[in-house]
Amino acid sequence: MTTATVTVTAPGRLPTTDGNIWEIWKFIRISAIWLSIIFGAVWLASYAVGGLIPSLLDKYMATSVAAQNIASILRLLTPLVAVLVFIPINATYMVLAERRGLALFTVRNGPNRVGPDGFLQTGADAIKLLFKENINPTGADILMFTLAPIVFFAPSVFGALPLLPAVTSENGLFNVLSFPTGIFYVLAMSSIPVVGIVMGGWASNNKYSLVGGLRSAAQAISYEIPLVLAIITVCIMVGTLNVSDIAWMQNPWELSQLKGADALARWDGLHVDSQAVQDLRSIGVQNLGNLAFFNWNIFGGDTVSGFLALCIAKKVAGGAMIFKGICALLLILCQWLLCGLYMTGACAEINRIPFDLPEAESELVSGYNTEYSGIRFAIFFLAEFTNLFIVATIAVVMWFGGGSAPIPSSMYAPVMDALGFIASNVNKLLFMIGVPETAPILDPKVMSGTFWAVSKVYFLVYFAILVRGTLPRFRIDQLMDFGWKRLIPLALILLLAVTYLKELI
Repeated sequence: MTTATVTVTAPGRLPTTDGNIWEIWKFIRISAIWLSIIFGAVWLASYAVGGLIPSLLDKYMATSVAAQNIASILRLLTPLVAVLVFIPINATYMVLAERRGLALFTVRNGPNRVGPDGFLQTGADAIKLLFKENINPTGADILMFTLAPIVFFAPSVFGALPLLPAVTSENGLFNVLSFPTGIFYVLAMSSIPVVGIVMGGWASNNKYSLVGGLRSAAQAISYEIPLVLAIITVCIMVGTLNVSDIAWMQNPWELSQLKGADALARWDGLHVDSQAVQDLRSIGVQNLGNLAFFNWNIFGGDTVSGFLALCIAKKVAGGAMIFKGICALLLILCQWLLCGLYMTGACAEINRIPFDLPEAESELVSGYNTEYSGIRFAIFFLAEFTNLFIVATIAVVMWFGGGSAPIPSSMYAPVMDALGFIASNVNKLLFMIGVPETAPILDPKVMSGTFWAVSKVYFLVYFAILVRGTLPRFRIDQLMDFGWKRLIPLALILLLAVTYLKELI
């Protein structure tokens, strides 16, 4: 007897494999449109506040002291404007990306009704939350209950500020935030949100919320230590706490442009041996520009790439080359472990699965935010996704080269030439209609750096979504044991290992 196999599909639906490919294409298309809207709005707002208006004031009201003061204030406020425009639109997209991403990973449909392919679903959800009633539980401490979402959300705004110059190739609009202790400031801000969670849990007068808040405090204490040790280890290796300089030192194109006293002075300020820089330059350091991602900290940074350049120039050979080569491989291994350790600690800090014990639905209803509704719940929701974006940005700056390209610059030189041509003509057109030359709206270097940085950040965000759709939740005892008995000892070992390996190389 012969049996025939028939594939049954719903009307208008493709078979599973082809259907999932089609869903992937729709997700890419939705993401491209959303990201264009996000970064177009952010750039136009930043340019208007920090570039166009101050330049017009400088040009047409140069004699007015009040106008000059206004221009200075606007330049200082530009980074804050950029972050305030970016956060709500980006969080709206990230909610949609997570829901569509989880649907892809589990081979099912995500939101696809509101707007084309579900494009406006999270916008509709946001509007719904804004108009929901804010309910105050009986017996709650209303002041603390109201302040908790603000305390949780505010560090997301201010903590992101020093990262702006690092991911925009030190754009002039954001250079005011390039200060020497940038990463210390980011870490200080990242430790505040747990206070908001504990406040919300305690003020709700709900036993589930209180347990969620206490879990969050214990989890933050446990996992913040290895997270900070991982970042400190990278800072020791590169010799600076300045976020912009950490990103700059991983850019092989920048290294290949080391010319003149200014460049050497900058490296001297970063505690890098100027004689070593002179040696590298004398043997043709421009070859480092073709190493692409091999100069990122995840691959040992300038320590390993400089050693490779010296080996290519035959300045190191024999037994010394073998010994230092082994040390370089060990340094690269340490950096991979540090990056994994950081991402693990960061997921625990922002309560992402498998570390979502403070809001475990199967145990605590919804944890610390059980009693929240309306706009206060929306603020918690907004901050969670913003924190995910920020921790991914820190990882990109510390280990994955910031705005440097993962491919040799020669491979996309025609694209840069085309961007330069477009930027030149657009800036000339603006100058013809009265915009000062001091306020160019397009800069190819900034566009390229921002594109690569943002691409890497969203890659890590999608990876976090994949982890959420793959791993089960830890038990509370497993979570605490993993943090104190494994991650913290490993972080201390890696700190010592990287310090000695850097000196040996």
